[in-house]
Amino acid sequence: MSEPPEDFQTSQISEARRRRRHHGFIPTTKGDRAVFISQLAERLVANADFYLFSFLCGLVLAVAILLDNPAIYVLAALLAPFMAPVVGLGFATVVGSINFFFSSLVSLLIGCILVFISGALGGWISKLFPTLQLTQAHYHVNFTLPDFILLTIGILLAIYITVKAPKNRSLVASVALAYEIYIPIGLAGFGLTGGFNGLFPQGLEVVGVWLAWVILIGTIFLGILKIRPATVFGYLLMSILLAAALYTLLTNSAFGTALQSQMHPVGKTATVQVTDAKLITGTEVVTGTELVTGIAVPSATATLTPVPETVTVRESATPTNTLFPTDTPTATLAAKPTPVYANTYSSTGDGVRLRKAPNGDYLALLKLNTLVEILSTSEVDGRIWVNIRVVETNQEGWILQSLLQTATPSPTW
Repeated sequence: MSEPPEDFQTSQISEARRRRRHHGFIPTTKGDRAVFISQLAERLVANADFYLFSFLCGLVLAVAILLDNPAIYVLAALLAPFMAPVVGLGFATVVGSINFFFSSLVSLLIGCILVFISGALGGWISKLFPTLQLTQAHYHVNFTLPDFILLTIGILLAIYITVKAPKNRSLVASVALAYEIYIPIGLAGFGLTGGFNGLFPQGLEVVGVWLAWVILIGTIFLGILKIRPATVFGYLLMSILLAAALYTLLTNSAFGTALQSQMHPVGKTATVQVTDAKLITGTEVVTGTELVTGIAVPSATATLTPVPETVTVRESATPTNTLFPTDTPTATLAAKPTPVYANTYSSTGDGVRLRKAPNGDYLALLKLNTLVEILSTSEVDGRIWVNIRVVETNQEGWILQSLLQTATPSPTW
C-alpha cells in the first residue's frame, strides 16, 4: 500500500492542531505549543501602523486638551493603534523571553515618545491662549478607582482576544489601554512645555504604575490560560519581572491611597464668611454677609488709643512724693489701610489661571468666585496684570485684570 503524499500528511497534522486548539486555549503537545507561542509573539510585534496611529492619537489628544473637551479625549483613544506592545510585556514576562520583553518595551516607549511630543507641541501652543481652562486634564493624571477597573478589564480582554481569537484583533480592549496610558503621557508633555502644574511629572508617574499593574495582572492571567515559561531561566526571569512590578505598586504610596481620592486635587472653591465687611452689589450695600457674588471690602475701623499716665517726682526741702499728671488721656484715630478684594471671573470657562509672574508660568487653577486680595498691578505687553493673594490659601500670584471683578472700597469710620 502506497504512502499518502506529504502534503496530505501535512494537512492532516494542521487539521489535528486546529481540532486540539478548538477544545482549549493552548495546545497540549510540546511541538504545537512552541508553534502557537511563536505565532502569538509575531502578532504582538509593533509595525509601522502602530507608530503612525500613535502619533495621530497624540495630535488629536493635544487638540482635546486645548479645547478641554472630554469627547475629543475619547476620540484620541479611538484613533490609537492596537496596543500590542502592552500585551507583549505581560506575554514576554510569563514566557520568560528577555529579548521579546525589551522588544515590546522599546516599541511602547517609541509610541509613548510620539504621544509625548504631540502633547508638548500642544503645550507650546497653549501659551497663545492666556485664559485657557484645563478642567478635564487633571482627571487623567490621578489614580482613581474607575481608571483602575478600566485598565484591568482592558488588559484582560486584550489578552483573551489575542490568545483565543488571534485573527480578530478587536480595538475595544485597546481603547481602554490607550485611554489609560497614552492620555497621561500626552498630558505630561503638555504640562512640561505649557508650564501647567500637576501634569508633569505626575502623568509619567501614573503611566509607570499602570504598566507595572499590566505586567502583574497580565502575567497572572496568562498563567491561568496555561501559558508558562518553558525553561528554568524563563521562570527566573518571570520572577524578577513580577517582583519589580509588585515593588513598584507597593512603594507608590499615591497608588495605594488615591484610588478613592485624587492625588493632586485642583484648587476648590469654598464659601468664605466675611466678617465686619461690606458686600457691594450694584447700589445695595449689605453688612456682615456671606460671599456669593460681588466684592467684599472690609470696612476700616476707628480705634481709641489712650496715652498712658506719666508720674513725675519733684524734690523739695521736705521730702514728699507728689504726683503730677502731665497729660490727661486723649483719644486718637489710627485708621487701618483698607484692603481691596475681588472675585475671580470668566465668561468662557469654569476657572481662571494663576501665574507666578505676569505672563509667566502656570501656578494654579482658581475656581470662579474665589475671593482674592489685590496687592498691586503691572502693565506687560499692553495688558494689565494684577498681583493677588488668595484669601483661603494665602497663595500669591498674578492674574489678568479682565479675570477679576473688583469694586472701589468705601471705608467707614
